[in-house]
Amino acid sequence: MRSTHAHTTRGRNRLVAVSVGLLLAGGGTIGWAATHQVGPPPAPPATTTAKGATPSPSPSAPTDREAASEEAREAPPSPDVAEAMSASEPAAVRIPAIDVSSPIHGLGLDAQGQLKVPSGERYDEVAWYDGSPTPGEVGPAVLEGHVTGSGHDPSVFFELGDVRAGDVVEVDRADGTTATFEVTEVKKSPKDDFPRIDVYGATRGPELRVITCGGTYDEDARRHLDNIIVFAELVEG
Repeated sequence: MRSTHAHTTRGRNRLVAVSVGLLLAGGGTIGWAATHQVGPPPAPPATTTAKGATPSPSPSAPTDREAASEEAREAPPSPDVAEAMSASEPAAVRIPAIDVSSPIHGLGLDAQGQLKVPSGERYDEVAWYDGSPTPGEVGPAVLEGHVTGSGHDPSVFFELGDVRAGDVVEVDRADGTTATFEVTEVKKSPKDDFPRIDVYGATRGPELRVITCGGTYDEDARRHLDNIIVFAELVEG
């Protein structure tokens, strides 16, 4: 499998990982499968939060964009976040700090309630969970992508663990506008304790979640044991 994305300058000399599949189970747990791993993707040194603590995990999560948006609008407004934008599907994303630039396509859930994964010619692209708000709307918009490809090359989010609080994520939208988010937290979370409310729960304004896989690779289970999750808030739209 080819990889269409450059490495970040923060991690150009890191070893690469191999052949994974992204799976979002029950609206909240992402799993990866691979034949072996040569070296781990980057991980944040520790969980750091720019704007305070987040809620406790919950086993439940919204499963469609309308439910997520409605729940989010019930949260109290905050003067620290930018004004919400109208709905418009995402078209492309850029994360300059890790040299990511990718088209975005929407993916929903399959018959088993699992998030469909980027595949085929779009394997190395970023996907938007179309059951979440569009980026810039009130609520948590969710983006996801592979960490490596079957060609033994890093995929689009191999360097996601190198993102830091204060970095910028820019999302171009179908209506011609750009939603600019500032990263507030980067978290490495065990797969068996996925923070569903943190990711899918109500927010005070427009927010973004960017998710991939990371941490130790379990050869027996053929998957990474953790997720890397980037949290960001809208600062301009």
